[in-house]
Amino acid sequence: MADTSLIDIPLLRRVAPFAWAHRKPLGIALLLLPLTAGMQLVPPWLIKQAIDGPIAARNPDGLGVIALLMLGALVVQYSLQFVQSYAMHLGGQGIVHDLRCAVHGHLLTLHDRYFRKNPAGRLLTRCTNDVEGIGEMFASGFLTLFADLILLAGICIALVVLNWKLALVTFAVMPALFLVSRWFQQALRGAYQEIRARVSVLNAYLQERISGIQIIQLFAQEDKALADFRDHSEELMTTHLRSIKLDAALFAFVDMMSYLVTALLLWWAAGPIVEDALTLGALVAFVDYVRRFFQPIRDLSQKFATMQAGLASAERVFGLLDETQRIPADAEPTALAEVAGRITFDAVHFEYIAGEPVLRGLSLDVAPGEKVALLGVTGAGKSTALRLINRTYDVDRGSVSLDGVDVRRLAPAALRRAIGVVLQQVMLFMGSVRSNLTLGDRTVTDEELWVALDRVGGRAIVERLGGLDADLSEGGRNLSAGERQLLAFARVLVYDPRVLVLDEATSNIDTFSEERIQSAVARAMEGRTAIVVAHRLSTIQQVDRIVVLKGGRVAEQGSHAELMEAGGLYRKLYENYYSGPAAA
Repeated sequence: MADTSLIDIPLLRRVAPFAWAHRKPLGIALLLLPLTAGMQLVPPWLIKQAIDGPIAARNPDGLGVIALLMLGALVVQYSLQFVQSYAMHLGGQGIVHDLRCAVHGHLLTLHDRYFRKNPAGRLLTRCTNDVEGIGEMFASGFLTLFADLILLAGICIALVVLNWKLALVTFAVMPALFLVSRWFQQALRGAYQEIRARVSVLNAYLQERISGIQIIQLFAQEDKALADFRDHSEELMTTHLRSIKLDAALFAFVDMMSYLVTALLLWWAAGPIVEDALTLGALVAFVDYVRRFFQPIRDLSQKFATMQAGLASAERVFGLLDETQRIPADAEPTALAEVAGRITFDAVHFEYIAGEPVLRGLSLDVAPGEKVALLGVTGAGKSTALRLINRTYDVDRGSVSLDGVDVRRLAPAALRRAIGVVLQQVMLFMGSVRSNLTLGDRTVTDEELWVALDRVGGRAIVERLGGLDADLSEGGRNLSAGERQLLAFARVLVYDPRVLVLDEATSNIDTFSEERIQSAVARAMEGRTAIVVAHRLSTIQQVDRIVVLKGGRVAEQGSHAELMEAGGLYRKLYENYYSGPAAA
């Protein structure tokens, strides 16, 4: 069961370091809290002086001074409240910014396994809605609750000073208020936890459907998608309505109690007023203080909502920050003075799911500058082997080494700088061509970018778009699939890696594009170690050695002629893929 306390100390302790970084504005807000609370106590006292003084004496001369004092008190009060509110939200937004950066930075370090299990929409909710909820909890929840407590303490003192007997009447309802508010707080906590969960589900569903909009439209599933979305939205709406009912019920209960106390006060005060033991001004001030006393209590429903939403968000955000699924980095990584490019798989075992091995003792040595093609049926382990080279995943047993050094002992950034990867599914980001080719590396010159583009035959594409500063749409949708792949090749060549890994990188290229880039790919592989997973005959013909995988092991290897003469698995694959109509 989730913790249902109003102020979850462990969670607030987690937020504390982020708050400490913005201690100046938050400190100003805290220092102004007693001043603003004190200024709110002045108007009722001035009203008492006016009623019991000039008004009772039927002498209006003194009312002008009291009116000026009232105006001055209000000006000071609202000026302090403005500064306090601004400082409070300045600190709150600073916390939001730091948390948002921390969450995104942590996401960038997590393992591919984590992203396979968690939808992008859910993670987007963590970085946006949940982080905003924490900032709101701190600025508009926790600090304003503290301000209300100071105001309540000041009002209690004022009530006792005015008339301690009437104060006891007011305080008599406090146990009932506390118990009922506590129950509502617990119910609201559960409601807001469920709201956050359903928001994540809705965002994940929406993100997935937007990404796959073409499939939905091609299969005429718009009505079904809308119906499913409506179901998710109705579930979220139902949960919201439950929290609104709780919020409204608490507000109504506190409002009822305030009027009940006011009625009791008027009934109780009738006798003392008749006996001249209580002045009319004191009673008016007392009722005004009681009204102010119940206002922050009545607003506690909103504070509860903010606090509970923030605590629910904090649980989810810090749950993500506590996630440890990441590729471990060696504390003292080995440095390679110069990368030659030898890749060695030594008895490698690997499985994505426990008990379902993909690689079963894969051993393979690729010499510096050698070009090797990996072939095999689906599930043979081709792409998995490539993922182990740059540590997208780590081996379960055995080792993968670069120039004789286990890749796990190398700094991930240095390893991935030495290994260029081009995938089948190209990812281009919204922004300029330059930003997509450099990925933010300002040391790369325009000349180097044009050289890389020339090597893959991409200059004409970029010039047609308008140059390196031309904008690409989301996912590079203003380019064809082949053009996107050409830019992906250029992006890798910008960094001149010693090892080139191609995972079916030419599968999305049309025949015309293939004719343009095959020679460029051949030039790109010159002087580099290249490991290629490909089914196109034109790509396979450019390699030095063909390695056929079966069941996560090397089944056979050699040149095209040698493997065809052997008449084994490669010959069968070749005849299936490259003979007959498919090869035409």
